[in-house]
Amino acid sequence: MKKRKFWMRFLLAAAVMALFGFLFVRYLFPLAQLLTQDSGRAAVMARIESFGFFAPLVFSGLMALQIVIAFIPGGPLELIAGMLFGSVKGILFSMLGAAAGTGIVCLLVKFFGRPLVHFFVPEQTMERFSVLQDEKKLEFWVFLLFLIPGIPKDLLTYFVPLTKMPPLRFLFLSTLARLPAVAVSVCMGDSLTEGRYWLTIVIVCIAVLAAVIGLHLRSHILNKDEGSL
Repeated sequence: MKKRKFWMRFLLAAAVMALFGFLFVRYLFPLAQLLTQDSGRAAVMARIESFGFFAPLVFSGLMALQIVIAFIPGGPLELIAGMLFGSVKGILFSMLGAAAGTGIVCLLVKFFGRPLVHFFVPEQTMERFSVLQDEKKLEFWVFLLFLIPGIPKDLLTYFVPLTKMPPLRFLFLSTLARLPAVAVSVCMGDSLTEGRYWLTIVIVCIAVLAAVIGLHLRSHILNKDEGSL
């Protein structure tokens, strides 16, 4: 019975991964390419705006999809949120989408297990975050890793559900830790649209400083097992 259950889950996981692969090649890779280009981002903005009243729902859905399909960049979408909805609503819709995407990933990982995680996260990458094996400080490390700029948060979203952290606690901590970085990107998009270039410069300086600190902390954490911490 257990063997049969294992093979059923394995086949389901293989089917889901095949579906993700098809969707990525057919639809999501072109979207990812669009988000890396100025003209592409403008096209995405126009498309979202065309949904009128339902534009916030469509945008939040794209944010959730960006987390589920971990290869899609999130930064450009957050800039678009600021340009379309302003700072407050842009942050709100971005965070709702991020929370929804994280919740979906948790459900998928709990059901399909490691085969699905390995589709997105190489074993070598998982080994670099050995700090997540520290059960006594697990909540601290999860919050810190999601807070630090430069950490591959969407990949961690697949990895963390394999730990013993309760899903709702992980959802709360990861969403809260994402907030500062999301707020910076959204406010940057809003300031560019409103022509407040001085504010854009200030935000860029803050983002650069945070990135430098984040790179240092990232190196510090990833070298923990080598005695640097």
